[in-house]
Amino acid sequence: MFTITERQYKIIMKQAQAGYPQETGGILGGRENTILGVLPIANKVIKNNTEIFGITGDDIERAYYFLVKHKLEFLGLYHSHPKGIPYPSAQDLSHNQKHLFIVGLQDRYNPELYAWRVEEGKVYAENIKIISDIGISVIDITTGKPKLSENISREEMDRLAQMIDDWVTGKEPEYPRMGPVMWDASSFSTLA
Repeated sequence: MFTITERQYKIIMKQAQAGYPQETGGILGGRENTILGVLPIANKVIKNNTEIFGITGDDIERAYYFLVKHKLEFLGLYHSHPKGIPYPSAQDLSHNQKHLFIVGLQDRYNPELYAWRVEEGKVYAENIKIISDIGISVIDITTGKPKLSENISREEMDRLAQMIDDWVTGKEPEYPRMGPVMWDASSFSTLA
């Protein structure tokens, strides 16, 4: 079974939708079958790019450095089938990949991501579980530093950085006192 973070899943789906009707794809990296890194790659096929996804040696080299830089294992290639189901074609199987990840866009507005394991020419379905991003740091590939949410104001980011610096130097951080929050207790439920 593979797991994928919500963020990585959205990157793949957004790329497949944006590239439609052409095939799109890229490289997946992670640890212990958890997909933590997605490297989208532009389709290098000029003719038949609605039926074929192709990459170059430069793309493979860039992917190698991406995986090494972020200490990720190569988990496989992914690509889309804009007009079809997310099942490996004969061409997909000819590349001798252990795992294939395919986005089916037969219903363009409800794409499906499937994982396949290939052993001795036989194809076996692998489960994919989408997991929350909570507790996972997103790294900016340009700077190599954690990427914080774009929704946080600069002032809040500065305040958070100061609290972290205080904590590192042994000073007790000061937490702002929050005002009362109006809450409708009737919406509370213990059912999971």
